[in-house]
Amino acid sequence: MHCRKAAGSSIAAALAPSLGRDDLHLGTWPEAGERGVAPNARAWKDLAHPLAAASFVARGLRQPSRCLQRAHWINALNGAQRMKYRFRLGHSPEHAHAAQVAKAFPEAWRDYFKFCFVRNPYDRVVSDFVWRIAKTNQRELDFGAFLEAMSRRDFDNPAIPRHFDTWPIYTIDNRIAVDFVGRFERLGADLAEVFARIGLPAPALSHAKNMGRLREHRDYRAYYGRRERTLVERLFAREIEAFDYAF
Repeated sequence: MHCRKAAGSSIAAALAPSLGRDDLHLGTWPEAGERGVAPNARAWKDLAHPLAAASFVARGLRQPSRCLQRAHWINALNGAQRMKYRFRLGHSPEHAHAAQVAKAFPEAWRDYFKFCFVRNPYDRVVSDFVWRIAKTNQRELDFGAFLEAMSRRDFDNPAIPRHFDTWPIYTIDNRIAVDFVGRFERLGADLAEVFARIGLPAPALSHAKNMGRLREHRDYRAYYGRRERTLVERLFAREIEAFDYAF
């Protein structure tokens, strides 16, 4: 279960070499490609869905100068494939909520080993802010306004993430519904345990969304005053309490 800003893209890319032809992999095909893994048969079959097909063509033709580049079409597939699953898994199907996945794939939910990684919300939301500002170039938005917009559910600014709360990604009815919850703060050890449980060697992780130019502030606390702390404590109260996270 892919929680945002908790190494999820890197973990998905690390799993990609073990994919079967019909395994569902959403949202991180470019990162998988960096490990030499091409989209599998399931991904290409998913483009038969009318919305996915239309999205694939539109994305592919958006930059005509890149039409001969293989990576360009993998990026197009990566975005288009998600269209097939939006009805069942929500706007960002790679970050689907546990209840949605359980309903859409009941046998897999019952039988598969399910895991997620969580991250201290005080730290995670700063990482999200820095990444989204760089991605959307909304430089005029400060951290406090970013948090206030989320608290109001005001998504007019493209930098504001609609699915900012990771709690529903791994809980159902406010109860943890996965088999293992790893901590971003001890990523290496917990991921080694996950891979051991599923019978794979522990991977070497790369920062899949480093974006080259992006450097996160190493001390997230520098972004905070009393107002910002109050907003984070209100927005992510359940996660802070469940894992005893502190500022």
